Amino acid sequence: MSAVDVPQHLGLGGRVAGEFAARPGPRRLANLAMRWVAVAGAAAAGLAARNPFHPHASTVMVLSLMFGAFAFVGLAVRRARITIEAGGVRWGWTWLGVRMERERIRAVDVYADAIALRPRRGSAWFLSARDWERYDAMTRAVTRAGFTVTTHARTAPLAAKLQSYGRVLDGLMLAAILGSSLLVAAAASF
Repeated sequence: MSAVDVPQHLGLGGRVAGEFAARPGPRRLANLAMRWVAVAGAAAAGLAARNPFHPHASTVMVLSLMFGAFAFVGLAVRRARITIEAGGVRWGWTWLGVRMERERIRAVDVYADAIALRPRRGSAWFLSARDWERYDAMTRAVTRAGFTVTTHARTAPLAAKLQSYGRVLDGLMLAAILGSSLLVAAAASF
């Protein structure tokens, strides 16, 4: 079984029960972080290039690239979409994605703040309400797609909350903004 599937427009999936994007606030933060880090990284690299033989000039260049990579990953993850259909659940972009086929899904647990897709083998996928917009529609889409759903009146267990990447990703975006800003200040000092 391959983890990478074909684009959606080739018609190999089932009828789409719902497609969901990241929440608007985290998407805006990722966009802001990418722009901020690109400008600050270019400024820091330009300032470091004025004095290329300074002992920390190469560090500034490498850190500029590192913060740029963090921001790029955050932006890419926030632009990914979840598609729920009768044939399975897909996470990714139109040109690349990861799919959990229906035959592989053993159980679907819906909590007040997360959906757990439990496969027959491997680790579960947790779709957190904090990460995805229209969470209530997402819970209905899982049922509409024909999955056997067990609804729990409580919040998701700790394991689901730990797999929810939203807070960590937002923290990484804020760290990239702060780090690239400090990098400009450091590069300006030598």
